[in-house]
Amino acid sequence: MRGLLPTSAVAALAVLFVACGSDAPDEQEVVISLTESIIVPGYEAAAAASGDLRLALETLCAQPSEDALANARQAWRDARAPWKRTEATWFGPVMDRRSVGLMDWPEIEPDRIEAMLAANPATSEDSVRDGLASTQRGFGAVEYLLFQLDALELLSDRRSGRCEFLVALGLVIDSEANAITKAWAQGGDGFPAYSEYFTGRSNVSLLTSEATADVVRTQVFLVRTLVDMRLAPALGLREGGPDPSAVPGGAGRNALSDLRNEVLGVRDMYVGAGGPDGLGISDIVRGLSGDTDERMREHFAAALAAMDAVTLPLRTSVVERPEKLRAVHDRLAELQRTLNTEVVSLLGVSVGFSDTDGDSTR
Repeated sequence: MRGLLPTSAVAALAVLFVACGSDAPDEQEVVISLTESIIVPGYEAAAAASGDLRLALETLCAQPSEDALANARQAWRDARAPWKRTEATWFGPVMDRRSVGLMDWPEIEPDRIEAMLAANPATSEDSVRDGLASTQRGFGAVEYLLFQLDALELLSDRRSGRCEFLVALGLVIDSEANAITKAWAQGGDGFPAYSEYFTGRSNVSLLTSEATADVVRTQVFLVRTLVDMRLAPALGLREGGPDPSAVPGGAGRNALSDLRNEVLGVRDMYVGAGGPDGLGISDIVRGLSGDTDERMREHFAAALAAMDAVTLPLRTSVVERPEKLRAVHDRLAELQRTLNTEVVSLLGVSVGFSDTDGDSTR
């Protein structure tokens, strides 16, 4: 019909009307608040925990013992938690630096790690960073070395190069986490801090609308990964039978904690840091549709409650308690549908969807 505006134009006018006619924060205020209260502090926490992990690995290899091994394993878990929570902010420096390939590739190849150790062990930060594949390094490689049944015996063999490799892995994780943080908070090499570029406060800046779109798209793609690429195939909801290997992780059995921190990261970006100055995407959505905002908050609460009800490792749950894992999947799928349809429409964000988005049981 003539005279009707396209959906994107209606959404844009709605945002303009709300920004001009109410006390709702504008998009730049939200982007600045998220950057200062969630993004930069999140990377700072990940960098600090990565430094603790590096020290724990160095201590273990200086004097291997059961206590040192237990401490290193706990340091690995403690470092992984804040890092996985940053996954909802994997845009900007973390993508430009290709940090995921250095720190957290989803799959590890133990056979390639063992072949490298047998032939020519990588025992320096540079050799790990420059000479190995993504499937041979990062948190996954550290997990492989730390959580083997005979890990202490293997690491105590000074001739194997195993401990030197483990220490080098820790150095790469630590240095990369700090490099991401520095890029966001300080910049360098003639470039301003990415936080200034991202929030529109440097001479050359990202458009606020594009910064908002980066935030929203990252949440969409992360939730899609969790629902459609991990939980659905693990439960056999796509095709074929259940496939526990669709859930990433190794002998550390940390997949449930990883999942929870990934969802918490998405929630952080949606609701903000809390308090009078802790703005999030919710503050924009609520001004456009209080019902959508309330549903999103309910979805987060329901998904986290479903995860709390899972008492077994995720891969074990696929086989022994699939109904518990199915509840997690279903609650996250509800979140996915509201995010993919209502939130992106209200904000006028363009996201490329496949024909399975929002319906992960096809």
